[in-house]
Amino acid sequence: MPSTRVAVAMSGGVDSSVAAAVLKRRGHEVFGLTLQLAAGASRCCSADDVRDAASVARRLGIPHFVVPMQDPFRDAVIEYFLREYEAGRTPNPCAVCNPTIKFGSLLEKALSLGAEKLATGHYAAVSRDPLTGRYRLGRGRERGKDQSYFLARLSQEQLSRALFPVGNFPKKKTRELAGRFGLPVASKRDSQEACFIPDSGVAAFIEAERGRAFPPGPIVTADGREIGIHRGIAGITVGQRKGLGIATGEKTYVIRIDAGSNTVVVGEEGGLYQKALTGGEVNWVSIPEIREPVRMKVRIRYRHVPQWAVVSPEPGGRVRVVFDKAQRAITPGQLAVFYLEDRVAGSAWIESADQ
Repeated sequence: MPSTRVAVAMSGGVDSSVAAAVLKRRGHEVFGLTLQLAAGASRCCSADDVRDAASVARRLGIPHFVVPMQDPFRDAVIEYFLREYEAGRTPNPCAVCNPTIKFGSLLEKALSLGAEKLATGHYAAVSRDPLTGRYRLGRGRERGKDQSYFLARLSQEQLSRALFPVGNFPKKKTRELAGRFGLPVASKRDSQEACFIPDSGVAAFIEAERGRAFPPGPIVTADGREIGIHRGIAGITVGQRKGLGIATGEKTYVIRIDAGSNTVVVGEEGGLYQKALTGGEVNWVSIPEIREPVRMKVRIRYRHVPQWAVVSPEPGGRVRVVFDKAQRAITPGQLAVFYLEDRVAGSAWIESADQ
């Protein structure tokens, strides 16, 4: 790749810092951009992270800019997060943040500053099909760190501007390079949770944001028998076992959440397994929109190992996914990502699950 002016989204973490260092050593003209997001963020994009990113930029001798984006982040990500939990669904804020904020508003800023590409520290790969010209999103080399799942909402235009310099590295190599380059974040721990959730947890965050406690409601079994009262559906998710405040003498899990009646349905673990899902707002990535059923592997959450299924087009821009084997906790609100070999074929938001 010839020398290019590249903006690097520097979070203050190891991965994006090494991405900036690698690009500079490859001869590119590099500058750093660090998002300033939710005030008081505790795990990412905090004031400490901004300082860490600036320190790395000084070590590398590259320009560094802080980009205030609290309002767009609140509108696109935090409000989405709140609405999904209020509707009884489990949101996926990172999968929304990447296309709307990082490769949305931040990419626009990068282009306005003369960048041709925007690089991040994601473990993924982007390439272009030489025959069709379509951009393809690939999985990261180290399966346990592959982050293609969170990028599966990107458009062709966004992928055309994307670079993932550490995408084909094992995480161990990234850490080693951070030490070799003398980066001040070489031993910094990785962020594991949504960046804006405080230590008090999801439910407390939602109630603080909305300024009210969510109303309690019944906890019922699949046959409608009431066995307890929940303290509000905010923060409850399918598959959850702890924190429900019930004692049945058996392991009991959240099977379904009915926001309309403010009811949480629970049952044994076997009730979590279903074979099919309906997905909406489909985004086709490495392939064009399908016109007939296609056999692919499908991932229903980030830590889920992709499983074989048949993905079929449905009216209204939806898809129907039928797995070979029943899957545990197919959760409305989460993202289903479709894979053909090591490429992301597309994705859809999970609307419902059934047998």
